[in-house]
Amino acid sequence: MIGRLTAVAGLVLGAPSVLAAQAVWQADVRIQSIDATFPARGMLAIRIVVANDHDEARNVRLSILLPVGAGPARLAPGCRPSPSPVPNLTARIACELGDLPVRGLREVTAMVPVAPSSPGRRVAAFVESDTPDPFPSNNYAERAIP
Repeated sequence: MIGRLTAVAGLVLGAPSVLAAQAVWQADVRIQSIDATFPARGMLAIRIVVANDHDEARNVRLSILLPVGAGPARLAPGCRPSPSPVPNLTARIACELGDLPVRGLREVTAMVPVAPSSPGRRVAAFVESDTPDPFPSNNYAERAIP
């Protein structure tokens, strides 16, 4: 079966040498793409596609790290801005994507106001799930803002 590893475990020393095979549930959730464009002056459009290449991923969560100076956002369903101690600024967007089937994709979009001269003109994303991930290095991506 795609996405399942077989774990072999031996018994303690001195016990009979019986080996047991056990299937391990895993899901390789990853950031497939991240795009950031300015469709209108001062408005940054962010589009992120999350993919899953193995078993069903349970309780998938996406964090979008916004550029410095981003304001309150228009968000996709299931997403909310992080609490901020500074009024009218948002540093991160948290999205609850639910379960993601094998070879499933989920697209998330957001529109955030950003000053054209703001420093740190990058956007990043991190995805994770409650299912063990055999390749966590592809859970993060970032993009320079043009």
